[in-house]
Amino acid sequence: MANLTLYDLAVLQRNDPYTGLIEDVTTLAPEFTTLGAVKRPGTWYEVVKRVTYPTAQFRSVNEGVSTSKSIYKKEVKEMLFLDTQLQMDEAVWDASDGSVGAVWQLEAEGAVRGAAILLGQQTWYGTSADAKGFQGITNQLSYAVKGNQTTDSTSAYLVWEDEREGVRYDVGRDGSFAISPPFRQQVLDTASKSYFAYVGNLKAYVGLYVGSSYSCWGVTGVTSNTAAYTNGLTDTMGFQLLSFIPAARRNRLRWFMNRTTESTLRQNRSAVTTSTGFAQYVPAGSQGAPAYSPLPEFLAGYPITITDSILNTETNS
Repeated sequence: MANLTLYDLAVLQRNDPYTGLIEDVTTLAPEFTTLGAVKRPGTWYEVVKRVTYPTAQFRSVNEGVSTSKSIYKKEVKEMLFLDTQLQMDEAVWDASDGSVGAVWQLEAEGAVRGAAILLGQQTWYGTSADAKGFQGITNQLSYAVKGNQTTDSTSAYLVWEDEREGVRYDVGRDGSFAISPPFRQQVLDTASKSYFAYVGNLKAYVGLYVGSSYSCWGVTGVTSNTAAYTNGLTDTMGFQLLSFIPAARRNRLRWFMNRTTESTLRQNRSAVTTSTGFAQYVPAGSQGAPAYSPLPEFLAGYPITITDSILNTETNS
């Protein structure tokens, strides 16, 4: 049972109200605020996909052709219950001086940020992040360019952001994603003895929608374990992956990668100039001080979003 203690309260007391609370949890999980989200009235729904068109044929006069038809399939999309329980002893509630804000509000804000971190991890790794959550993108890639096949590597993922057929979130119960108002009730301690506390929770029904078999791709096996970054992400890899993406899917694409992958891409774009009497560019680090490329914002023409949700400990074999 995780509750705020009087020690936690002592840490929160008598602080500078102008400065307020300083966040030292620096995990960045922008997925839930970057990818689109759609409100859904319930907690599940059905979609239908066309997977084959009728067959077009030329024919001669007075000669028939075979009839044909589309082929469809139906899928059920679920939104699963996300829950963050909050509980605060009324003794802690009453004793707070509010110098850095209402303690319940601080906990509520932390719950929302913690939920965003879990959703970010779930987006990529699915049930490996939380077994009771939704399936992730790594299990639904249309195609992947494979780099260094090893353990302890990372990946860059390219996602189609089309809200109807691409990748998005579904939020059930008409988009409800909120902290319930705190209310006072009797609870039990670990010895089953009673006391009064304020309780509430963050709750939402959330699902990840991957609409098409051509909605997400990746460059896997990215590592930075060599000085030359030979196993890092390159523009060549980005364009190689793009060559496998149908032309009809080349609008509204976005890269997601972590800081390691960003660093290797920047390093592989950097160059130095030799002193041979004319401008000659060679790979970074081979001679002299490298002329570093700026932080990458685009790869193969599509924007890059940096996230801490993508791990450096993926296994690609």
